[in-house]
Amino acid sequence: MTKLFEDNKTSEHNEQFTLLKIREWLVSYMSDLLEIEPEQIDVETTFARYGLDSSAAVVLTGDLENWLGTELEPTVIYDYPTIAELAEYLAEGS
Repeated sequence: MTKLFEDNKTSEHNEQFTLLKIREWLVSYMSDLLEIEPEQIDVETTFARYGLDSSAAVVLTGDLENWLGTELEPTVIYDYPTIAELAEYLAEGS
């Protein structure tokens, strides 16, 4: 569980998850994970290109499930391989 997840898990559980909010969470998450500035995260770059391996993808999916308060398919990161695609998919489902 990442620090970002801990910071957000109680305050945002009851809020509506918009495309922008999901995208911002994912950018912050990747920024925290990669230890780079959020401005350096390109939402069109694939998770794989950022070096996200399968174990990191599982952790990200779990943290995302907890933040959203919903269950996600374990393959969601592979089905929607960029922040932009994943955020759009998740926003449509919320």
